[in-house]
Amino acid sequence: MKIRPFAPKPYALAVALLFTATQLQSATYFVSVDGSGFSPSSLNINTGDTVVWTNEDPDFSHTTTSTLSIFNVNYWNYLLVGYQDTASKTFNNVGTFNYFDQLDIGTGSVTVSTPAPPPVITLENLRVQTGKFLFDGTGVTPGRTNVMQVSTNLVQWNPVSTNIAVTSSMTFTNAVTTGPHFFRVYEQP
Repeated sequence: MKIRPFAPKPYALAVALLFTATQLQSATYFVSVDGSGFSPSSLNINTGDTVVWTNEDPDFSHTTTSTLSIFNVNYWNYLLVGYQDTASKTFNNVGTFNYFDQLDIGTGSVTVSTPAPPPVITLENLRVQTGKFLFDGTGVTPGRTNVMQVSTNLVQWNPVSTNIAVTSSMTFTNAVTTGPHFFRVYEQP
């Protein structure tokens, strides 16, 4: 009886599945100020987001000044002297922060919330059919765009497919190739 040494199929070492959630990124919001006040005068943002105020008044200086006590860690007071001068503040605490223009009529508010936790997308049920890796993703959000990425070293990731979820689960596919491959799926914000 001959014993054949174990020779894995090219795809036997090709897949390790990972899961990932939405990649949270901070956002930047822009507010202009002129003789009519602030525009927009109210914002709803998430913790970690930044607001940039710009003086759009070619003739006058303006400020963006918090209504909080100057001893409060969230207090700010920026002078926008000339046209197109800017000032920015990153909001790291939850709450509603009111402000005004000390030199003119403008008032405004920034409401800061904690973003909802990202969904946990689980990849499971790995199988190979007709030359393709298939696996099921659960925990996706219907109507949201999901990106499947592949890596051979867990450092550099390349997108291989983009799909919009119809239900809370979907099947992802990728062509079978040799070598170790790692897959992850994330939901775009």
